[in-house]
Amino acid sequence: MLKLGDRVKFVNENMEGFVTSFKGKNLIGVTIEDDFEIPVLASEIVKIDFDEVKPNTDKKTGDDKLKPKLNTNPIGVFWAYNRIGENEVEGVLHNNACDTMVYLIYQKEKEVYNLYKTGKLSRGEEINFLKLNLENYEKWNTLLFQLILADDITIKPSKPLHIEFKSKPKEFHQSLKFCFFLQKQAYMFKLNEELNSLNLNALKQKDFNEKNTIEKIDLSQKPEPIIDLHFEKLLERGYSTQTNDIIGVQMDVFIKTLEAAYMHQMNSIVYVHGIGNQYLKNKIHTFLTKNKRLAKHFEEADTLQFGGGATYIEIG
Repeated sequence: MLKLGDRVKFVNENMEGFVTSFKGKNLIGVTIEDDFEIPVLASEIVKIDFDEVKPNTDKKTGDDKLKPKLNTNPIGVFWAYNRIGENEVEGVLHNNACDTMVYLIYQKEKEVYNLYKTGKLSRGEEINFLKLNLENYEKWNTLLFQLILADDITIKPSKPLHIEFKSKPKEFHQSLKFCFFLQKQAYMFKLNEELNSLNLNALKQKDFNEKNTIEKIDLSQKPEPIIDLHFEKLLERGYSTQTNDIIGVQMDVFIKTLEAAYMHQMNSIVYVHGIGNQYLKNKIHTFLTKNKRLAKHFEEADTLQFGGGATYIEIG
């Protein structure tokens, strides 16, 4: 009998996926690549035993090795359950929110919080722990994450996060998707989702003459094809500011000039953001991933010209 989370393959198609819902007596929702769920008859799929799943060992060609890898990983703190057996999962905590993250993790049992795990993670690192059985999902304890996010260089340190986590069964199984840090399907959640959510309408309605932002960006003017977002370059070009929030200023310039490029029907635009710790680059790429209305395509700009510190955007 098929269960939620089972890996299956199609009888008449060269496709695989995971069972993510039951839609009727014989109709099953199977999520394939790109997080797309399709309804399929139970007779048209067969379960893949966990031992049959083989890692992808395809060798990369020489051209693939030379091609620069575009980093479009989402920014945030992520918690995932990785399938390590037929019914067994392992918790994975991943930091892609700051340079260093200090964490304390508690398990809640009968209204008492027991400290389970402490440590710290650098950006791009994760730690595996907490093995659980899927069949006992209803008995899983609530988790409490206490997180301190710290960057090597910052104007204002962020406040510690206090996140209590316990997903409902439907929410849990619908969270099955491609996990970028595990490079496979997993049950993945963004712990600081609310803090990092982007509201484009709010940005459009924002008063860009407030003291916490820049001035002198006129949407009626066509922007230049190459825009240097380095803070000192923005000041040289006459963008006045009354704030120390450097990243905020750079993102304001980026968003408003991209909107202007879209309005003026420009084919493309290049933003020079530098390399550094890639924080600004990641924020830009996250915005572009979520706003395909503006950006039809983006990639790393010519490395010979910009040294890997710029992004080329094909306007949508």
